[in-house]
Amino acid sequence: MQKKLLAIAVASALAPAAAMAQSTVEIYGRANVGLDQYQATGASGSVADTGNIKSRTRVFDFGSRLGFRVNESLGGGMRAFVVMETGVNIDSGSGNGQSGQPNASTGFWASRDSYAGIGGDWGDVRFGRQSPFYSNGIIMQAGSNYINQAMDSAFSFAGALAQPSGRESNVLSYNSPTLGGFNASLSYGPGASEGGAYTGTGQGKEQLYAITGRYSGGPFRAQADYGTRKDVGNIDNQDRTAWKVGLGWSYAPGSQISAIVGNVKNKNLAASVSAGGLVFAAAGSSPNADIWILNWEHMLGQWQFIAQYAKFGKIKDLTNDPDGTDAQGYTLAAKYFLSKRTGVYASFNQLKNKENAWWDISNGGSSSAATGTSGNTSIANRGTDPRIIAVGVMHNF
Repeated sequence: MQKKLLAIAVASALAPAAAMAQSTVEIYGRANVGLDQYQATGASGSVADTGNIKSRTRVFDFGSRLGFRVNESLGGGMRAFVVMETGVNIDSGSGNGQSGQPNASTGFWASRDSYAGIGGDWGDVRFGRQSPFYSNGIIMQAGSNYINQAMDSAFSFAGALAQPSGRESNVLSYNSPTLGGFNASLSYGPGASEGGAYTGTGQGKEQLYAITGRYSGGPFRAQADYGTRKDVGNIDNQDRTAWKVGLGWSYAPGSQISAIVGNVKNKNLAASVSAGGLVFAAAGSSPNADIWILNWEHMLGQWQFIAQYAKFGKIKDLTNDPDGTDAQGYTLAAKYFLSKRTGVYASFNQLKNKENAWWDISNGGSSSAATGTSGNTSIANRGTDPRIIAVGVMHNF
C-alpha cells in the first residue's frame, strides 16, 4: 500500500512538468540485409592480372540503423529537436564495410545524420553531423530507401574524382520553411576541430560550404545542389567543387521518372596522378567530369520496379589525356512489399569502366576493394568492371 501511495505521489508531482514540456521521443530504425555476389574484373594494361577482384559471395548489410527523435514544443510556434542516428552492421556486428575497412557511417554513436536545433515559422537551425550535397531527396530514392545499392548514388561512388561532401561532421545549417513548394538549406562546415593538424599559419584551413534548393508541387519535383570544400587536407587552394540539378515527374502514386545532371571537379591538385609511367593530371591541374543519371520507379500492386542508368563522362582538363576515362552504370531491381514496413528485393548493379576509368560501386561500404590498394578505387587498377547481384530484405520500424 505504501509503494502504491509513493508511486501516486511521484506521478502527481511530475505531471505538471510533463504537461508543460510537451516533448516526444521516437525510436525508429531499419534492418536491410541479404546475400550478394561482388566482383570487379576486366582490368586493363599492366594490371590485367593483379587488379581484378574475382567473384565472392557475401552476407551484406546496407544502411541498417537505429535512431532517436526528440521534439519539444517551446510555445509561440518555437520548438527544440534532437536527432541521433547510428549505423549498425547487422551482418558482422563491427564498424567495417565489405572491404574490411572502417565504414564512417557505422561503428559509433551518431555515425549517421545526428544534430540538435531550434526551429519555428522562420525555419530551423541545426548543429551536428549532416549530409550537405549528398542526398537526392525525393528525386531518386532507390539506393537510399528501397533496395541496397543503386546508380542514384553515382556522385558518391569512389573512383576518378571526389565529391565535396558526403556525411559531414561539425556542420551548421539553416533550413528554410516551405513556401509555395520551395525550400532551401544552407550549410557550413569548419572542418575538424579536434586535434592539432591545423596550426593557423602557413597553410589553408579545410572548410565546407553547400546550398540545396528544392521544389515539390503536384506531380513535379526538383532539386539543385552546389558544394565546395576549400583547402582540402589543409592545403592552400586545393578545392573540391560539385553541382547537380535533378527533375522528377511522379506520374502515379509510388511511380516517377527523373533525371540528374552535374559535374565534379578537383581544383589545383597538390600532387600529380599517374599510372604506368604516364602522368594523367599534374600537380596544379583541375580535372573534372560530368555525370548524368536517369531513373524509373514504378509501383504495380505490391511490386516496385526500378531501373537506372548513369553516365560518367570523360575526365576533362587532364595534363595528358589517355582517352577511355568514361564509364557507364546500370541498376535493375524488383521489390515486393509484404507490408508497408517490410519488403524483399532482388537487384543487379553493373559499372562498365573504359580502359582508363576507375569508378567503383562503393557507397555505404559496399565495395570489396580496399581503397587505393586493389579493385578499381585506385588509378593503378583502372578498367575493372564492378558488379553486385543481390537478394535482400528491408524492414523499417
